[in-house]
Amino acid sequence: MPEHADDAMRARWPGDPPAGARNLLVNCAGVRSGDQVLIITEPEHLHHYDPAVARCIAEEARKLGARAKLVEVEPAGGPEDVPAWLLEEISRASHTIFLNRIGDQLRFAPLPGAGSKTVCYTLDLDYLGSAFAASPYGVWENVQREVIARLARATRYSIRCPLGTDLSAESAAGVAEISPATDFTVKNFPMMIVPPVSARHLSGKLVLSHAMTSTGIHSYEESILPLEAPVEVTLDDGRITGFAGPPALVARIAAQFDRVASLFGGSRDVVNSWHAGINPFTWFLPPALSDMDRWSAISFGSPRYTHFHMCGSPPGDICGQLFDATITFDGEVIWNDGQLDELVKRTEDSPLRSLGLPPGFFNRAFPLGV
Repeated sequence: MPEHADDAMRARWPGDPPAGARNLLVNCAGVRSGDQVLIITEPEHLHHYDPAVARCIAEEARKLGARAKLVEVEPAGGPEDVPAWLLEEISRASHTIFLNRIGDQLRFAPLPGAGSKTVCYTLDLDYLGSAFAASPYGVWENVQREVIARLARATRYSIRCPLGTDLSAESAAGVAEISPATDFTVKNFPMMIVPPVSARHLSGKLVLSHAMTSTGIHSYEESILPLEAPVEVTLDDGRITGFAGPPALVARIAAQFDRVASLFGGSRDVVNSWHAGINPFTWFLPPALSDMDRWSAISFGSPRYTHFHMCGSPPGDICGQLFDATITFDGEVIWNDGQLDELVKRTEDSPLRSLGLPPGFFNRAFPLGV
């Protein structure tokens, strides 16, 4: 658990990886005695996931009376490159747990078989045993459901951040055009985020910082583009009309957009969608730029983090990011300066009462390495 964690959280979840594994298996995936649990892992030499996580989950599955099968495979280049034999394994399983970046690559793709499919973001036992994974999955399902319902009713929204982002979109069509547009075909564990919100009609100024990365759909060389200074992106009706910032950096960004569009097709200048995190227990201790692949696999769950899918066919292949946004729907604040406002106001209320946390607990931000 992060060294900055609040004493209340540390007392309730003192570090219990088996508890996180049971939360995943029972409360998220719905594993029962007799089920076949397929756990898809990455080769150990890639150092993305700690192999101990898969072993812990498999052991807890067996304690539940399920049959656990571990399968190792290299992450694919993209959803179209996932091996046919692996899809066949998925089709036969009662439940598939992805401890592999293939799970992210397949998150919008149709998957075979009737069993549950879950991509797991617990990269090591510290994550698996912390409140990030051990706090009850159903609580965060309820939070997500409430936020989605509020977004779906809206006909306009705005996004602002301390660096100067000032974006807005409006449509009388409401649900059809600015509601969460594309749901995932795999579950997230822990519950991390709301489904992508369409960027159609989104206009104004988007200020990106820190780095541009891949969206995780395709793997490509030099997908991480560090931003040594904030970059202003001008949007008009969901399309990029210009970049402003240090000239050399702007030139590198333009070249990145040209290259990625040529690799995967689709419009170079489109912003397809965006979404923000809902899991306030998301944390990352090392400096983000020291390990951007692992940071990107965790940070998107934080309410502090909002990211945009850009460049190419939906959902896009370049991720742009901003921090500590204030996001309103129909004038109502949903995220407030990087905090999910509903959590801040309702720590003692359902669906959060079961967490047993003190009032105002979610006013604090957990470290993200930025």
